[in-house]
Amino acid sequence: MELCLDSLTLTDTEPSELIRAAGLAGFDLVSVWVQPPPLYPQALLTPAKASACVAALDEAGLRVGALEAFDLASEEAVESYSAALELGAQLGARTASAINMSNRDAALTSDLLARFAELARGFGLGVTIEPLAGFATSTLAQARGMIRSAGVEAGIVFDICHLIREGGCVADIAAVEPDLLWHVQLCDGVASLTPEEARIESWQERLYPGYGAFPLVEAFRTVPTDISWGIEAPSRERALRGVTPEDQAHEAIAAMRRVVDRILHADSTSTMP
Repeated sequence: MELCLDSLTLTDTEPSELIRAAGLAGFDLVSVWVQPPPLYPQALLTPAKASACVAALDEAGLRVGALEAFDLASEEAVESYSAALELGAQLGARTASAINMSNRDAALTSDLLARFAELARGFGLGVTIEPLAGFATSTLAQARGMIRSAGVEAGIVFDICHLIREGGCVADIAAVEPDLLWHVQLCDGVASLTPEEARIESWQERLYPGYGAFPLVEAFRTVPTDISWGIEAPSRERALRGVTPEDQAHEAIAAMRRVVDRILHADSTSTMP
């Protein structure tokens, strides 16, 4: 299992600083935001920042897992993504993460995913699709169907926050073939929120794993362990208090490891005679 510090966790942090913080905390991977518009301006990796990021990756001994985030909005949008894909590939990234925020045409969206996968493959990148609560592709089942319809080799990013806030359950995870799960994201949260509170939570203020009511052990106990496990738990409150990226990363990985240990222990004890 490789542990990944996903970019959103450190909110408005320069990508080279994200990389350094992740390395000092003990992560194996990071995700980086390469496609405008970013949720946080400083987090966007631009060509001018690339050399600093390459140096930080070499110093920390880390790799880039995913490039974020590519909305399958239209054919024109997908064709415009080549520059960001090329930039991310220069950092040695593994995958590019697609989302579908507003396109309700299932057939068209599958075609766009197929074209996006073709573009990414030209840069040596795999492709994932992440369901986002409240948007056009919002469930694991929809993401699975899109991949099958597109007829491409692609994976799913499973984010527990989006599963819970879309009204999903543990059974939804079991319905997805394990080989389609390429990356998972841990965080935590209170049991219920209003739609507006959930929107703010998703990109501004999630809880670290183990500090909320999400069924983390039940949800992740059947997830493959030979893929990357990330933490996506933004905390603007910590940043505004002046908690450094390094300290946030240390706190995040400590919380993540405690929960992962519980998950792995639950899985091992469930198989005992």
